[in-house]
Amino acid sequence: MRVFVLISALGIVILILTNYDKDPSDIAFSLIAFAISVAALIMTTLQSASIAQQVRVTYKATQLVKESADDLHALIKEERILEKEIRQDIAMDQEIMGVLEEYGIGDNQDERKKVAAAVTIKVHQITKHTKEKSHVA
Repeated sequence: MRVFVLISALGIVILILTNYDKDPSDIAFSLIAFAISVAALIMTTLQSASIAQQVRVTYKATQLVKESADDLHALIKEERILEKEIRQDIAMDQEIMGVLEEYGIGDNQDERKKVAAAVTIKVHQITKHTKEKSHVA
């Protein structure tokens, strides 16, 4: 802003000195035209600065939206992984419940070992099946 004031003052001095011997109305007209030109230049500069600031704000907002979208994509991916794990846990729980329904919990240690062995076999079958599915997908 100081530059505009300095250039304007210098321009006014030059206008007056170069038109010193001319009609005062010509000097007044030149001064008015010069003042309008300086005002237009100041307005254009201020508008350019405002546009540049708006571009920075828009760019920052765009970056925030992009980061939010990336975060949402990561969250969706994580949610799908958790959903898959929960479904696998539910399937395993159902298999274990099926074994327990078939064998019971066992009245003595030998029966409980048989139940545990059957549960272990089912768990191994489920985990093997799950690993095969994940390698195919």
